[in-house]
Amino acid sequence: MKIPLCLRFSLRFLFFRGTSSFSSYASWLAIGGLSIGVTSLMLTASIIQGFENTISEKLSNFDGQGRIGNIFGRSFNVSDPFIKSLINDTPGEFSPFVKDMALIRFGSKAEGVVIEGIEVLPNIVSKTSRTKINNGNIIIGKGLASSLDIKVNDRIYLQGLSAGGPLSNIPRIKPFTVSAIYYSGLQEYDKSLAYISINDSRSLFSLNENEVSGLILNGILPSDFNLEVKYPFYFETWKEKHSLLFEWISVQQWPAYIMFGLIALVGIVNLIAAITMIIIEKTNQVGILFAQGAPKSMLRNVFILLGGFIGLIGGLIGGCISIVFIMIQLKYSILEIPADIYFMDQIPFSFDYVMFLFILLMSFFLSLIVSLLPIRFLSALKPATALRYE
Repeated sequence: MKIPLCLRFSLRFLFFRGTSSFSSYASWLAIGGLSIGVTSLMLTASIIQGFENTISEKLSNFDGQGRIGNIFGRSFNVSDPFIKSLINDTPGEFSPFVKDMALIRFGSKAEGVVIEGIEVLPNIVSKTSRTKINNGNIIIGKGLASSLDIKVNDRIYLQGLSAGGPLSNIPRIKPFTVSAIYYSGLQEYDKSLAYISINDSRSLFSLNENEVSGLILNGILPSDFNLEVKYPFYFETWKEKHSLLFEWISVQQWPAYIMFGLIALVGIVNLIAAITMIIIEKTNQVGILFAQGAPKSMLRNVFILLGGFIGLIGGLIGGCISIVFIMIQLKYSILEIPADIYFMDQIPFSFDYVMFLFILLMSFFLSLIVSLLPIRFLSALKPATALRYE
């Protein structure tokens, strides 16, 4: 198979290591600069995507796909005709919950806590499978357990503090056994949310058998899903509930993309400088090719291919470095962050094939485009000028 002449020259300029040749070193310096830029951009995109995915997974596990409740915070009966029609007509799985405030006591310590009575534990608590909560058991967060020095199998007491009841009512106090301590990294939940069975929660907050605070909608819903509810009920998805958090993530991601995109842009500028140096160094050889009748279009293709090779190799090296770094972090979690600030205890990464392919193709095509800038020098180059000192 005969290799085209322009391709042979491009490979020679890239890999040739002569004693007085600077072109190969300039090419590899450009590759190194571009690979650093691509690595930084890929890692930034992976962290941003990983952070959003991790937060979304945790919040959706806690809150379900959405919740139906009363706009006044009152309990309602699940046998209500409207509620029954919603359950029958809506795709997905509804599960009732009872939610209210309580005072948790252990020894001489006491602290306010949000109690959620449910039938099945969310995935954030039980990693393996969704299991039921037995009556008399309570599951608390790691933050709450640390502040009260509670351990598994300890016996604690809950005192109902229903916001809707009169202060003169005698609050109910029930004993519970701590069956598990969960850790999600979301301090808002770990320090203030505890789970008991729905029967215990009804007893603690003096509710009737069919009364609930709301319904949790679980399962995979279609993208165009829209649940219409009537007054005084409302439906709120987990994204709507935490909309401010995701707005903050959206605002923060663009400065990060711009900042690390500028690092990749520096690698592109190095590519322009490297090709310019190679053209200057190879001026006499270019002049010889001109004198022998080589067309200028062929010589332009030589340096365009050279820029493409630099962009391709730099992008692949940067991509490989990024993948290795991501795999090490996912397996060993070497980069830790404070959970009370970032909602997780380690830097999250998400390997997005589409994003990685987009960055690789962008670095390749930008390298081809910017290679057109320095080769404009060839159009004004004359063989007599190139061979003046030969």
